[in-house]
Amino acid sequence: MRAGTIVVAVLWVGASLVCAQEGEEIVLPRQMGAINDYAAVLGSARADLEAQLETIKQTFNVQLVILATIYDPFDDAAVYTQRIWESWKLGKRTALVVFVKEQTQKRWEFELRLGEEIRELFRPEHLERLERGLQHHLERQRIKTALEESVKALHAMLEGSYGQPPPSAPTGFQLSWVAIVLGGLIGLGGIALGVRAFFRNRCPRCGARLRHYRSTGRRSAQYRSCPYCGYAR
Repeated sequence: MRAGTIVVAVLWVGASLVCAQEGEEIVLPRQMGAINDYAAVLGSARADLEAQLETIKQTFNVQLVILATIYDPFDDAAVYTQRIWESWKLGKRTALVVFVKEQTQKRWEFELRLGEEIRELFRPEHLERLERGLQHHLERQRIKTALEESVKALHAMLEGSYGQPPPSAPTGFQLSWVAIVLGGLIGLGGIALGVRAFFRNRCPRCGARLRHYRSTGRRSAQYRSCPYCGYAR
């Protein structure tokens, strides 16, 4: 009888635990705005990021919403992102950017969820390239850098500049030619000034050096005159 009572008690406790787990409600974070930094990774970069998100919204009518968190109750970034999307009731022209640290593998994951009206604005190959590029930062725990790079990349995709090479800068060969040309022009200018100064102090008749004199009288004035041929000016 006593053994039977113990067995019944154990079964009851086990059933109670199972029911408690099944009835446990999963609590998702609340949306606090465009940036939801529950992982506290942004710091002083938040203001600049907010300005970028506002620029994207005003220019392309696309709302970027960011979530960074260290807890995923589903232990599946894709499922977590979908549940966040549904819980926050995000719109058709919204892009949800999620950085979450998974519990089992203890590593950061990146997920992107796009509203149905803006999916065609982002090419799949560009999104795959973005995810591969972010993986380098996530593996090194550079979450702030990864977050900033994701916003820059999405902005570039919207304006059509993603993946394009930056404007070419002058090569070393071109710079050397520019320096040579500038040096030559400066040298010619110096020569011209020197020639002008030389002939300015020479007599145009005989080529002798002019001398400075001061006239006498009520109004004295300086003039230059050639001591050989008498030319004066």
